[in-house]
Amino acid sequence: MNDEETPYRVAFEISTRALDDQARVLESIRTRAGTIFAATALVTSFLGGIALTEVRGALDTGVIDWPLWTFSAAAIVAFVLLSVVTLAILWPYRMRFSISATGLVDIVEERSRDGAPVTARETFRELALRQEAMYRYNAAGSARCFGCFARLSFC
Repeated sequence: MNDEETPYRVAFEISTRALDDQARVLESIRTRAGTIFAATALVTSFLGGIALTEVRGALDTGVIDWPLWTFSAAAIVAFVLLSVVTLAILWPYRMRFSISATGLVDIVEERSRDGAPVTARETFRELALRQEAMYRYNAAGSARCFGCFARLSFC
């Protein structure tokens, strides 16, 4: 490695680390959202069933216990809202975390035909710029997931 390519290699390594961190954080949020959803579904299936049985019994007897109905309705609405937010987090957004070699190979072959070989410096520069573009592209989807997770944590 010569001194001329060192800054570009460093930029490439930093951009690679940034993409790895972005992918890891997104996967962590999705895993946590899935765990919260599973726990909520389990609790709702047990307690929601009991609450709905009591509401059904109250409706059959004609004696409606409004606080019970209110708490049951609130629990069901909370579960539905939590489900919607969780599905927004788990939705497969179109994100990229790796570079396709096709574009770089095309550049190398074009330059080889012109008689000007691609240097390591140019390669690292191109890779770093492409990874930065991917990071920015992924940022919008990541921001949506972070916002949904903040709402999920609030519930």
